[in-house]
Amino acid sequence: MPLHQRIARWIAARRSVRERARMEACGHLDELLAYLEHRYVGEAQARGMVFRLEVDPALAASLPGPLGVLGEVLVGLLDHAFAQRSARVALHVDVVGDNARVQIVHFTVADAQHDASVDAALIALASAAMRGVGGAVHAEHGADAGHRVIVELAFERPRPWAQIDVDALRSTLGGDAALREVIVALDAALRRDLADLERLLAEPGANALQAWLHRVSGALGMAEATALSRVGLTLERELEQGRQAHLDTAIRRFADDARQVLAALREHVGPIGYSPDT
Repeated sequence: MPLHQRIARWIAARRSVRERARMEACGHLDELLAYLEHRYVGEAQARGMVFRLEVDPALAASLPGPLGVLGEVLVGLLDHAFAQRSARVALHVDVVGDNARVQIVHFTVADAQHDASVDAALIALASAAMRGVGGAVHAEHGADAGHRVIVELAFERPRPWAQIDVDALRSTLGGDAALREVIVALDAALRRDLADLERLLAEPGANALQAWLHRVSGALGMAEATALSRVGLTLERELEQGRQAHLDTAIRRFADDARQVLAALREHVGPIGYSPDT
């Protein structure tokens, strides 16, 4: 191989390593999409092309995930689309499945004019990479729609931080004495319900679980843990469609977060004389 080709390959490999590291450093999906938009808007302008990133407003903020692998796959697909010299290239990000625990997202790389016959090896590589992180890839072709490659990946929603506005609760109740009384009552109620959860999950049907979620969400709302309370009420509504494995998992996670709230309540009351064993 001529020296200039070896140098070009070495430079490309170094660039690929740096880019992969940059994408892996993204803390959440928003950052990765911002990076891709900046990269390809500039490239499109330099080539006299048009690049668009369109993101579904329903996409949750700050989704974590295997962003290094996803970014590498999307870069490979976008680079290939740009190499076809299409007038327009787009990346569409659509939420196609959504519940309290997971969002399923489609990343569609589309270009207007494309020779699909050269894509088999690229699609195979992308598919193998995404299968390794629980995703999938498939391609679509149409005379009107052009060429589209869809990357599908499920993202687990970030767990809501179990924050409690104790100052607001104290102010609403009128002082530390009233705060202590309410926290003692909340502690007793939450402990009973949290201890009873596994029994309810082992039973068929959704009515008892819905009542449990309603009680615990109400207690969390009284404790000013409003974000977590809303999660519980959402799960209660989703149970109207019946029991599903992913909902049982989400309810267990919700219970774990409620236990964090309970522990935080005890910490706040401890200095003013409350013992959780009382």
